[in-house]
Amino acid sequence: MSLYGINAYTSNSIYNPFMSGNSLSSFNKSSKSNSTADLMEIARKAAAVRSPSYKKNMMEELKKAFSTDTDNSEVGSAESEAKLSSSAKDLNKYASALASNSFNSWTNKTDAAKSFVEKYNSEIDSLADAESKSDLGRQSTLINTTKKYSGQLEKLGITVGDDNKLSINEDVLKRASDKDARLLLSGDYSYASKLGMSATGISDSAKSLVKNFADSYNSTIDGLKKSDSANALTRGVSLVNISKAYSTTLSRIGVSVGSDNRLTVDESKLSKASESDLKALFNGSYSYASKVADKSSYISNAAGVRAQFTYTAKGSIKNNNTNFFDSALSYLYNKI
Repeated sequence: MSLYGINAYTSNSIYNPFMSGNSLSSFNKSSKSNSTADLMEIARKAAAVRSPSYKKNMMEELKKAFSTDTDNSEVGSAESEAKLSSSAKDLNKYASALASNSFNSWTNKTDAAKSFVEKYNSEIDSLADAESKSDLGRQSTLINTTKKYSGQLEKLGITVGDDNKLSINEDVLKRASDKDARLLLSGDYSYASKLGMSATGISDSAKSLVKNFADSYNSTIDGLKKSDSANALTRGVSLVNISKAYSTTLSRIGVSVGSDNRLTVDESKLSKASESDLKALFNGSYSYASKVADKSSYISNAAGVRAQFTYTAKGSIKNNNTNFFDSALSYLYNKI
């Protein structure tokens, strides 16, 4: 990336929207394709994004996403930027771990069957007086799907009563094959998965990972309120928007997105989260966790760079890095 001239601004993600439609690759083409007026317009836009007033307005817009009554003396300090960098680094670690977690909570057929039956009957009870269209639809799905699989469930000693609730004959369950139990109660295409119910609850290690993820996410949001890094704030806005886009899916596993952009975990609901919901949310290159890992990595790097250069009370640059060359590069990076 060029550190000088127009290229420095058009290559930076912050300024790209203001240079759109005027790709500088056109300069490499025949000069006849560019009129003097076109070149003057590009030069005018480049001058605009360099101006102090533009940068001030841009920062004000970015900070609106993290509005707070934080003491202004804390904003942009080396300590606050370093803390943000550390929080975002932790968030990247936990998000990456969630993205690679299998969430396979299977223990054995007895525990799995008992756990499933308990959850199933509990939901049947909760829908006993269903009136809304969504509750009636859910009730119908549970009852009709279970009837369809009744023959296979009987192989595990699980039968459907007149009240539509399930019961277990443990003697039959003991003789049942583990393979039959897994086909019905585990996996993305199993009977349990079609009902959106896991055979066993989320493992303690996975639950702890989700809680650590939420804690580090909230620390990152709090850190962004005290940041003066345009790069970190820009990625922070993207991070917030990603979580809002996934808010419905997050709510299914007990994680809610507040008006303050922080995450709250309902541990009771998280314990009952289905394996399929967890995988849909966290697994894969294009999952929520993967996207958060990507944004948090950028935030950590940007805040780390900013922490190396803060301003003294007299307005001069305070070098927090003993290596002058690295500091100079960091300063130039933050200016473009």
